[in-house]
Amino acid sequence: GLQMVKKNFEWVAERVEFLLKSESQCRVVVLMGSTSDLGHCEKIKKACGNFGIPCELRVTSAHKGPDETLRIKAEYEGDGIPTVFVAVAGRSNGLGPVVSGNTAYPVISCPPLTPDWGTQDVWSSLRLPSGLGCSTILSPEGSAQFAAQIFGLNNHLVWGKLRASILNTWISLKQADKKIRECNL
Repeated sequence: GLQMVKKNFEWVAERVEFLLKSESQCRVVVLMGSTSDLGHCEKIKKACGNFGIPCELRVTSAHKGPDETLRIKAEYEGDGIPTVFVAVAGRSNGLGPVVSGNTAYPVISCPPLTPDWGTQDVWSSLRLPSGLGCSTILSPEGSAQFAAQIFGLNNHLVWGKLRASILNTWISLKQADKKIRECNL
């Protein structure tokens, strides 16, 4: 009897290990225009970690070094790992549009807006020439969540963490509503 239980647990352990190892890899590559954007990028990396998505940070400028930007992009395109690029560049954001115009991979612009020029700078991420399909998400956490939604289409582990996050948000809202309603009675 005990041998049969042990054998069944071993079988389950093998299947779970296979399930976890057989999962296709994925990653987010954050391209920042300069190290002054590092704090913004670290928030993206932390949020990616919440979904179990590896995140790499790179520094490159589409304005000052377009050849290097395209070389870095090609480095990630050539290894077969599903990748979402997140472009973090302040002021005149050429990084997201340049990468988007030169790849079939998803590109998210996540500009670090500042109080002084942010309302003007954001337009370089929003008004793009035709043929470019990069999205713009202002929140670092939101850009990581959108990357998770892209990967979740084919990666059940990321999908599960995303669904758990959505469920936890729903539970928090229900608890807050219940608390408010109890105070109003």
